[in-house]
Amino acid sequence: MAKKMEGLEQLLVEELQDLFDAEKQLVRALPKMAKSATDQELETAFRDHLEVTRGQVQRLEQVFESMDMRARSKPCHGMKGLVEEGQEMMQEDFDEMVLDSGLIGAARKVEHYEMAGYESARLLAQQLGMREAAQLLQETLREEMQTDRQLATISKRLLKESMTQRKSMQQEQSRGGASQSGGRSQSSGKSAKGSTARNQRGSQRNGGGSAQPLTDHDEIREWAEERGGTPSCVRGTGNKGDIGMLRLDFPGYSGEQSLQPISWDDWFEKFDERGLALIVQDKTARGQKSNFNKLVSREGASNRSRPKSKAAR
Repeated sequence: MAKKMEGLEQLLVEELQDLFDAEKQLVRALPKMAKSATDQELETAFRDHLEVTRGQVQRLEQVFESMDMRARSKPCHGMKGLVEEGQEMMQEDFDEMVLDSGLIGAARKVEHYEMAGYESARLLAQQLGMREAAQLLQETLREEMQTDRQLATISKRLLKESMTQRKSMQQEQSRGGASQSGGRSQSSGKSAKGSTARNQRGSQRNGGGSAQPLTDHDEIREWAEERGGTPSCVRGTGNKGDIGMLRLDFPGYSGEQSLQPISWDDWFEKFDERGLALIVQDKTARGQKSNFNKLVSREGASNRSRPKSKAAR
């Protein structure tokens, strides 16, 4: 019986050493994932989980200490493979929504790998009567499960927003004939001249149907108000002293239950504070006015605006 218990303890030690190395690998990988994310909430989730992961490294050190052992790691080949898969995916030339969805998929694979490891280690610690170690491992397991649920929620929102934008663009294209024959730009010579000037700026800004980032407050406000857009935030995403996630609300395209109107001053204050850029599209591929917009980090937008050199395959 004694030999059997010694075998279980050795198995627990090896599991802990594996997790210790896995967490340290993740500490190095998460900043890159956050930098690659284009969605504001996803980037924040990665940065927040980085701090959580650093705490989990320290908690594993406590587990080793409770066992009167020095914290050591052994190479975790499973985590190494998952991290490498994520890095390969980040090098692909995906559009924003696809890239963010891919990052979430890679991150959730990591979370499930860790959840399995912590569950196994916790059960071993319980079997060996190591109550303190089991409680510490259970706390980390709870955090990993919470992160996985958060990523799943973000993934559902991104897919829903993608479908909404696609539907909106289809509606804009279907209204194309009426827009061209009776648009505001033809109501008077003065408005036609102003609209022409704006269209020229828009063409210079994003080259027709493509989407490019904006950071200038006047350009953003002008682009939004031309389409009836108003500054808003997502209900329930802020906390005391913070308005939460920024959005632009357009007539007929958003639910009253999800968005809350705010002032342009408050909107731009958070926009600059968070280092954001607004990806906009002036016209659809068929030449119709587009409401497409997306908030991204300025650093990520700058990186994406530069051409990528892809390795030969």
